[in-house]
Amino acid sequence: MRKKYALRNVLSKAMYATIYAVLSFVTRKIFIYCLGDTVLGLSSLMTSILSMLSLMELGVGNAIYFSLYKPLAEGDDAQVNAIMKLYRKLYSYIGLAVMVVGLCILPFLRILVQREITDNTISMAFVYQVYLIFLADSVLSYFLAYRRNIFSADQKEYIITNTTTVVTFGYTILQILSLILTKNYFVYLLIKLIATVAMNMYFYVKSYKAYPYLKEKETIPLTDEYIKNLVKNVKALFMMSISSFLVFSTDNMLITYFVGLAAVAVYSNYSTIISMVNQTFNTAISSMKSNVGNYLVTEGEEDRYKLFKRIFFVNFLITGFTSIALVTLTNEFIGGIWLGSKFVWPFALLIILVFNNFSRYMSEAAGVMLSGAGMYSPYPFYKYWSLTEGIVNIVASLFMIKVLNMGVYGVFLGTSVSTLVTTIVVPHAAFKYILKRNLAEYFKLYFKYAILTILFASISVLLFKAFYTQNSFLNIVIGCVSSIGVMGAGTVLFLGRSDEFGYVFQMIKGFMKKRGTEK
Repeated sequence: MRKKYALRNVLSKAMYATIYAVLSFVTRKIFIYCLGDTVLGLSSLMTSILSMLSLMELGVGNAIYFSLYKPLAEGDDAQVNAIMKLYRKLYSYIGLAVMVVGLCILPFLRILVQREITDNTISMAFVYQVYLIFLADSVLSYFLAYRRNIFSADQKEYIITNTTTVVTFGYTILQILSLILTKNYFVYLLIKLIATVAMNMYFYVKSYKAYPYLKEKETIPLTDEYIKNLVKNVKALFMMSISSFLVFSTDNMLITYFVGLAAVAVYSNYSTIISMVNQTFNTAISSMKSNVGNYLVTEGEEDRYKLFKRIFFVNFLITGFTSIALVTLTNEFIGGIWLGSKFVWPFALLIILVFNNFSRYMSEAAGVMLSGAGMYSPYPFYKYWSLTEGIVNIVASLFMIKVLNMGVYGVFLGTSVSTLVTTIVVPHAAFKYILKRNLAEYFKLYFKYAILTILFASISVLLFKAFYTQNSFLNIVIGCVSSIGVMGAGTVLFLGRSDEFGYVFQMIKGFMKKRGTEK
């Protein structure tokens, strides 16, 4: 059953990401044509500001979410009901707090967009109106969206993903039509707001039907041990949330302040591609967290380590391939097919962006083990190093921008420096507290996979350039063939005899055989 749910979750996420990617690329092209790159940059900036406000969530959602694994696996309905009631109460307070603080931020928006206001590119009234719609979307989600997490914790994330796929397809088509017919950004934003609220209400009602015990008003008291562990994990996850914000969401703010919204728009195109690729492929690892959580509750240490090595191998297959494909294809896709040469950055900057993404996602296997165990605060060491990553990112980025005068390069090289913290600390925590193994075993595997990825990427780019043509569509085909061919052949050549390769091969073989039998 565990494998069945895991496979459903992965396939549904892949389908959603593929559909969402196609719609996003079409929408963004029409968006730029109808509204311009400044409005696109403003949209990305607003997303970053709302990420800052989400820090008020304090990590409560994830901490409670992870605590659902065990009672759901054991069928303890009363415990689940008590936890979900606590979830609702805390999220109601958080939603109100986000609304109040969000309104207090209004007067400070001018500082970030001063360059565009001075140039009369946009008006402050327009900025305020856009911000308030983004804020409303965020606040309303706290009162409804928490209910969907019970499906995910119960290894049924495919239910969420399939519904989200249908709703996203519908409202994105409406958004595209609104851009073409009205060229009105507010109509565009309101369509998404209404669709999101409707979808969250659907999950709210569906959760009552799937888990009828949630209707019971009387709940058992949560134990002191549960509250103690929850508070401990909330503190750690809050630190991690700050780190995530300082590493990822401050980039748009720094670029806006030092370079301008037009540069944010260019970066948002790259981040969209990278995000789409991650949603299609890399999030397959994170979708295993509920299954891993169930596994850790029932299996011993040796089996845990064997599971980790297999997940880490899949982690390499996915992240290695996506890195190779991104390096080979991104600039050709943006400049030749999608938006034009105006929106293409130098190849060296692309390398930095892909390296940052690789560093982040190669830690996913270790991160999934921590998520599955609900362990985010084994000792203060871990949570404070998470905060350190964010601080290192800000300091390194500002140093490279202001002192070394590196501009946009400085923003992303600062991220490169800070990701080294995650590369060390996340596997350290997983190996010490869950797998109980020497960290050297991890880095032996890590550097092997990293070196192979660099080698495969170099070969793929050389092949792409050797067969480069004047036709961009043909070039994309050549790049796809070289990326897939080099990754596939290289993996078989260097890793084909490993236990992990054999396990994955047998899983795929068994799945294909089963599908053939069903037909």
